[in-house]
Amino acid sequence: MLKPPTPPASGNGKKGRGRFRYWIYGMGLLFIFPVFLPVNYFWQTTRPWLHKDIIDVHAKAMGIDPVLVLALVRVESGFSPSARSRRGAMGLMQLMPETAREMAGRLGLDPATLVLDDPETNIRLGIKYLDVLRQEFQDDSVALLAAYNAGPTKAREWRRGGRMDVAAITFPETKSFVQRVLATERWIRRLQRVKGFFHA
Repeated sequence: MLKPPTPPASGNGKKGRGRFRYWIYGMGLLFIFPVFLPVNYFWQTTRPWLHKDIIDVHAKAMGIDPVLVLALVRVESGFSPSARSRRGAMGLMQLMPETAREMAGRLGLDPATLVLDDPETNIRLGIKYLDVLRQEFQDDSVALLAAYNAGPTKAREWRRGGRMDVAAITFPETKSFVQRVLATERWIRRLQRVKGFFHA
């Protein structure tokens, strides 16, 4: 029996409730409403909210799998452009400001003008960061996601030659993040096979 990805902790106060609300919306859009709605109608109403057009453009330009990016965005921010973490990560792909500035420089953008709440800016910079990490970790999705969440230095420690095993990740938060992104990615791919979603 297939199980949906685990919801985020609701946390305290308005911020926690807001993130949980976005998770509920995301679950409905990704895993419940598509079963009952025609594909064309589903995409007309949800593509902008899921930011899939932006993801497709920049992921394909970098040769990154758009489904992996979509899953990462769902887990990182619940599709909320204004999401913030306690450590200061911002936007849809939860970028730290210093990482965003570095990626902007690599893309020839002015770091001083970045608005990380802007979906296109955040997604473009986040995908560029995945591209930079991929140069080292190649097609090892576990190592790539671990590096995205905890940084490449820790990912190197956990990898130690060959492909990384999730069990080797010693940070509970990073281990949960990797597992949730991969679980969400599998759900999306199953929907692709069942009803052809996420292709158009």
